Amino acid sequence: MVTSRTYHSLHLDIATNGSDKICYIMLPEMLKESEHQWLEQMAERYKSNFIVISGMEWDDDLTPWKAPGLKGGEFGGKAKHLLDRLKGDFFAIENSMQLNRQKRYMIGVSLSGLFAVWSTGVTPLFEAVGSVSGSLWYDGFIDWLKGRQEFHCSRYYFSLGEKEKDGRNKRLASVEEATKETIDILKSVGKEVFFEYNEGNHFGPLIERIEKSIRYLFTEG
Repeated sequence: MVTSRTYHSLHLDIATNGSDKICYIMLPEMLKESEHQWLEQMAERYKSNFIVISGMEWDDDLTPWKAPGLKGGEFGGKAKHLLDRLKGDFFAIENSMQLNRQKRYMIGVSLSGLFAVWSTGVTPLFEAVGSVSGSLWYDGFIDWLKGRQEFHCSRYYFSLGEKEKDGRNKRLASVEEATKETIDILKSVGKEVFFEYNEGNHFGPLIERIEKSIRYLFTEG
């Protein structure tokens, strides 16, 4: 059974399994599809608790600093503010689920994939993270990664659509190069990293791509 609740304007869909594992998945409302049934299936299949988080200001709350927008305007650079809010909510949610010992995972898509990877450079909250077509092309992100002294996460999953590098927008088309640079940086500091291509472009069959991420992150050893 999936229950829903709201925390500070964020919408949470929660499937519980009584496990000590909890996986947060950050999605835009328009891409949630019929995730209630899917969440129940994942909770049973992977013996984990799953929470889909949506309702954030996508271009502002998931970006680590301000940068020019893709279609005019700018990205807001409020990721730290969102992460600070989520830290409190994580513990409130987990306490309400009576989780005494947690293994946290996070999976993001597009800008939330960027957010997931960025978060591992600033907080030790997560055991492992997945980035599905993560926006690692984001202005200044690779230089920021190179300047980090520590990443608080041991396992990373990355995937891209095989056609993403062929896009007309040069910033978006640089995602493959940026992803490979990110992987090289993480491997150079001893992190376990897995990468794979998906057929198609940016989003594609989203649930299938997210489950690939879950399958890798939850298969240890």
